[in-house]
Amino acid sequence: MTDEGKSEEGVIEKVEDGATVSRSSRPSESERIAAEMEKADSERLERVSHELFDKLSVYLETELSGTKDTYALLQELNTLTIDQYSSLSHSATQIKDSLHDLDVKYKLLLPYLEQLNQLDVSVASLEQATLRLDAYTKVLESKFKKLEKR
Repeated sequence: MTDEGKSEEGVIEKVEDGATVSRSSRPSESERIAAEMEKADSERLERVSHELFDKLSVYLETELSGTKDTYALLQELNTLTIDQYSSLSHSATQIKDSLHDLDVKYKLLLPYLEQLNQLDVSVASLEQATLRLDAYTKVLESKFKKLEKR
C-alpha cells in the first residue's frame, strides 16, 4: 500500500506500511555539512597526495643522483684500474725483456766462468803445493843448519 503526494515545499512523501519518508529538493543542513566535509576531505586528500608525490619525486631524484654518482665513480675507478694495469703490464714486459737479455749474457759468460772456476781450482792446488814445498824447504834448511854446525 503506497501513497505518493507532493507538499508545498516540493517534498515527495512515500508511505509504505505506515512509514513516511520525505525528500526535499534542497539539501538539508546535515547533507550540506557532509558535502562540505567531503569536499574538504577531497581537497585535503588532493593536497596531501600532491605533497606525497612531490616528496617521493625528491626522494627518487636523490636516489637516482646517488646511483648516478656511484656509477660515475665506478667508471673513473675502472679507467684508473685500466691505466694502472697497463702500466704494470708495460713494466712486466720490460722486466721480462731485461731478464731475457741477462740470461743471454749469462750464457755467453758461462764458458769464462767455468774457466775461472778451473783457474781457482788450479790456484788452490798450486797453493797447496807451495805450502808443502815451503814446509819441505824448512825441513831441509833445518837439516842443512845441523850439518853446518857439525
